[in-house]
Amino acid sequence: MDLTELKWTKNVNHQGDDKDWAYQNIDPDSNIFPLNWKKEQAKNALKPEKSDLILLRQRGKVTHIVKLLNNTLDEEPGEFGISRLVQVVWIADYPSVSPEQNMVFGYHVHLQGGRVMKLETPTFNKHWESQGGLVGFQNRVASQCINPKSKQPQPNWESN
Repeated sequence: MDLTELKWTKNVNHQGDDKDWAYQNIDPDSNIFPLNWKKEQAKNALKPEKSDLILLRQRGKVTHIVKLLNNTLDEEPGEFGISRLVQVVWIADYPSVSPEQNMVFGYHVHLQGGRVMKLETPTFNKHWESQGGLVGFQNRVASQCINPKSKQPQPNWESN
């Protein structure tokens, strides 16, 4: 799996108690859905470019990798009324097998809130500089998180 465009991460939360996680029931034919931001985060929602990949985290786990399909913001009424169209590159089958975010990143992750953030933060760079930087991280996610045949997270995460 080519993750060279994986440059971003975003924490998401399902608003309600009818599902275990956000963006769980996606149309399996298209794998396309609107990724939401709060109304006041419109500027943040425009930071990633078309074709960039975002690693989605929720409840301390990595649940999705999505690809941005456009550079357009869609607006609807409501607190989370800003969205960008994305397509699923990878999704965990269910929360209990989703890899822990700290295991994926190799350190304790403090990234919270619903803003999209560049992966290459000072903490990320400090941890990953001796392991190939962003490319090393992308390779780790591709080889240890995703089994290319089944697109399932692999249970053998090793901490660095």
